[in-house]
Amino acid sequence: MKTELAVALDFPTREQAEDFLARLKNLSAADQKRVVLKVGLELFLATGADWVRSLIANGYRVFLDLKFHDIPNTVVGAALQAGRMGADFFTLHLSGGGPMMQKVKAALDQAVSEKEFAKRPRVLGVSVLTSFSEKDFAAVYSGKGVSDAVRDWVSLGQASGVDGIVCSPHEVAQVKSQFPSLFTVVPGIRPSGSDAGDQARVMTPKDASKAGADLIVVGRPITQAKDPVAVIQSILGEL
Repeated sequence: MKTELAVALDFPTREQAEDFLARLKNLSAADQKRVVLKVGLELFLATGADWVRSLIANGYRVFLDLKFHDIPNTVVGAALQAGRMGADFFTLHLSGGGPMMQKVKAALDQAVSEKEFAKRPRVLGVSVLTSFSEKDFAAVYSGKGVSDAVRDWVSLGQASGVDGIVCSPHEVAQVKSQFPSLFTVVPGIRPSGSDAGDQARVMTPKDASKAGADLIVVGRPITQAKDPVAVIQSILGEL
């Protein structure tokens, strides 16, 4: 399977997001099928769940990136709402623990078996945020290295039933080697010549794909481009 592209809709208003989406209508049908729309906290709070449902109703594939992290019952409730909404993917923090993830899996499986919703969303576990450098991560997590933390959390996630992992491009080869069945989602992607911004561990689309990324996430290099369609076509051509 070819690596797919998630476009991070990191806009503060619905109007800006819709203006951007209008520009994407020039993409070919084949390219549109390889593009997922990632909706994060900022846009979700600006537009609400009904707007996300409208995207899905209009045929868009949606990656709901709200990074659930709470007590198990609360996260289960949120996961079921993501499923009812029709999201293709949603995220939770692996550091939430095994019982949280196990209960989410059980609840989603039951909802599908009872036909509460037809499509089961993929549960993506967030390991170490790509904004962390090795030094900053060690300061927060008592000297533990990024690679060790990724390995431990991903192992816990697989054992607890998550479908995939969100990790930086510099950990994806390690994850694929040790956990080949997991779907890998890789933010921190910057096309050649792009500004790294607030991402500390970045890689080009082509290199991330070679390392084993199933879905790469690109935001500002596309959304702030003068010609976002051309940038998307260029990235898809690399993958």
